[in-house]
Amino acid sequence: MKQVIIIGASGFGGEVAWVLERMAVQTGGAAIIGFCDDAPGKQCGVWRGVPLLGPIGATACVVDTACGEVWFHVAVGNNAARERLTARAMACGWRPLTVCDPTAVVAADACVGEGCYIGAGAVISCGARLGAGVIVNHQATVGHDAVVEAFAQICPGARVSGGCHIGARALLGSNAVVIPGVSVGADATVGATAAALRDVPDGGGVARAGR
Repeated sequence: MKQVIIIGASGFGGEVAWVLERMAVQTGGAAIIGFCDDAPGKQCGVWRGVPLLGPIGATACVVDTACGEVWFHVAVGNNAARERLTARAMACGWRPLTVCDPTAVVAADACVGEGCYIGAGAVISCGARLGAGVIVNHQATVGHDAVVEAFAQICPGARVSGGCHIGARALLGSNAVVIPGVSVGADATVGATAAALRDVPDGGGVARAGR
C-alpha cells in the first residue's frame, strides 16, 4: 500500500484526501500519512482527521525512516507554487502520485503525467496528453489529441476541445471553453465562463468570449 503525504492543508487538500479515500475503496492502494504545510498555524495537530506534519523539510527524515518509500500529492491551486512545492518534495526523494477519482474517464491511449489530479466526472479523451502536476477538476474535459503542459489547471466544468494546446501553468477558469485547435500560452488565463476563440499568447488573458 502506498504511503501518501498531501502537501497543502487547505480546502483543496481536503478534496484530494476525499478522492484518495474513494480510490482506496476500489483499489486499497493508498494510505494518507498526513498533511505538510508551511503555514504557522498548520504545524501540528489534526485536520480533517489527518495529522498535520509541518513543512516538507522538517518532515522528510522522520517520515522516510518510519515508512520507507513515500509518495506525495501537491494540493495547491496556485500553479507556480505547485511547481515549486513539487520540486521541493522530489528533492527529498518522495515520489509524485497522480490522484484520479474513480468516476473520471481516461482513455486507454491518453498520457497522464506524474502528480496530476483528475476530479470526479472528468474526461480525458483519446490521444490527449497531460504534463506533470496538471489539475483537471470535477466535470472538466480534455478533448482528443489535446496537450496540457505541466502544472496547468483546468477548473471545474471547463472544456478543452480536440487538438488544443494549453501551455505550462496556464489557467482555465470554471466553465471556460477553448475551441478546437486553439492554443493557450504558458502562464495565460482564460477566465471563468470565457471562450478562447483564437490563440492566447504566453501570459495573456481572455476575460469573456473572444476578448
